[in-house]
Amino acid sequence: MKHSLSLYSFFGMLGLSFAAAGSAAAQSKSADGPTIKSNPAAQAQSLKQFKDWTIGCDNLRTCTALGLLPDQNAGAYVKVSRTGAGDDQPVVAFTVDAENPAKAPQLKVLLDGMTGPGLPSKPLPARQDGDFVTATLTGDGARAFLEALRPAKTLTVQLIDGASTGDPAIISLAGSAAALLYMDAQQNRLGTVTALVQRGSAPASSVPAAPAPPSIAAITMSEIKTAPKRPAGIHLSKDESCKDYDPIVVRLSPDQTLWGVCEQAAAYNFRYRFWIADAGRATLAAFKIPGKSDADPAELVSPYLLEDGLTLGAEDKGRGVGDCGEISEWAWDGAAFQLIRFRQMNECRGVSSNDWPALYTAKAARAR
Repeated sequence: MKHSLSLYSFFGMLGLSFAAAGSAAAQSKSADGPTIKSNPAAQAQSLKQFKDWTIGCDNLRTCTALGLLPDQNAGAYVKVSRTGAGDDQPVVAFTVDAENPAKAPQLKVLLDGMTGPGLPSKPLPARQDGDFVTATLTGDGARAFLEALRPAKTLTVQLIDGASTGDPAIISLAGSAAALLYMDAQQNRLGTVTALVQRGSAPASSVPAAPAPPSIAAITMSEIKTAPKRPAGIHLSKDESCKDYDPIVVRLSPDQTLWGVCEQAAAYNFRYRFWIADAGRATLAAFKIPGKSDADPAELVSPYLLEDGLTLGAEDKGRGVGDCGEISEWAWDGAAFQLIRFRQMNECRGVSSNDWPALYTAKAARAR
């Protein structure tokens, strides 16, 4: 069967006031500690790993922290997310894997195996999306939970569906204090009443406004189902793995087409090299992530054109189940491809790609 394009240094900081955060930061897998960024440039940020917690923020200072099961296990995780707006409140989401459809799913939440102040008094109503069941805390409930979480060592999440009870999943809190402190620092909340960790008396209004997203005038692209004659300069791969992968041809303008040719295909990823053909001449395309150097900017992994034609996506899976890797989306502005979204997850521990931290966010506005 032929394959074609689917549509579709600050931890030496300010005297850390509590030992838990200092210890977690000291044992982070990251080479560098958190860095305060008062005015992040419009470039892709980097993931940080603090023991069993992964965190990433984007150029808008929106941050996502993920608490994972220890020892490279998968099956449950907790997500703490927050935008960079001064008065924005954190959102806490608990997620577990579900082998079967649940009729009325709920999630029971415990810290160190016990209930107590700051925890929900009863199981939380949950929703199921595919194999994932998620319950969410917002507002005062989220803040109370994060306060209760600070001295704890483990978080237990258990799926309840009527009379059926799933096995408890025990999420590690090792690294949680350091990850949330990093979030506060990236969002310039240290010493303010909005901080999750190092709270002070400064008002929410003292938190600098979050940057506006870069706006890209995106030109609508359309797939050419029947590929025309291949322009000179575009070379087909001799790799045997690509024999069932057709070229990808996308109309960029009346005179320009984007050509993609399979370079290598594997069980769950297929890598394409792209050219832009104009007046019979082909030049290599460039998909450059701002602030990062790419080994080969002309290549995308598992590319696809979104249905609205505004963006070209790519998904580079770290393994077959798709719980780690990179996802990017690109818009054509008439002269070059511009990054619209970039999400990444380095730890392969069962996190849905919908929950991977965003490291870059822009806005695509239809140009024509």
